[in-house]
Amino acid sequence: IPQISYASTAPELSDPGRYEFFSRVVPPDSYQAQAMVAVVRALGWSYVSTLASEGNYGESGVEAFVQSSREAGGLCIAQSIKIPREPKPGEFTKVIGRLMETSTARGVVLFANEDDIRRVLEAATLANLSGHFSWVGSDSWGAKMAPVQGLEEAAHGAITILPKRASVPGFDEYFTSRSLENNRRNLWFHEFWEDDFNCRL
Repeated sequence: IPQISYASTAPELSDPGRYEFFSRVVPPDSYQAQAMVAVVRALGWSYVSTLASEGNYGESGVEAFVQSSREAGGLCIAQSIKIPREPKPGEFTKVIGRLMETSTARGVVLFANEDDIRRVLEAATLANLSGHFSWVGSDSWGAKMAPVQGLEEAAHGAITILPKRASVPGFDEYFTSRSLENNRRNLWFHEFWEDDFNCRL
């Protein structure tokens, strides 16, 4: 079944041998990692830590960042920390403690989900370390407010990556003009309609 994804960024999905019928409209994380290396180098940093959510997105993203940093040269990784999929109480306090073990590596590259980002910022705030770290976040943070709301001081100065977005002329008008009468070919449209308008058809 051919699939087109608007959000799947895992690099392994670029393998046509394994995913012959898969396409996407966003670049793989390897490009994002290269951009993050370029940002870190432009800032003049030579010693950073990485922080990844356990799982394909976080681990592959950090792996791509480390690989790109090796190719670019002049960048040392102080430590790579993985946040467990189901963190135990106090896990994020430990993460901040581990980051402080190499406290001169104040730049932290994050490939983490929104919830993990938020909890890292909360732990930094609780440890009275707001402003100590400089964050470079992946597209899971991007331009989203949820990870930083109420934690702006801890996130101050963060640089986040977001793939370039462009408006498709006429799409908004077309999409908002769809109704049950003129969109019968989409088998799932009635489900969307029920969910969006909180009704039953």
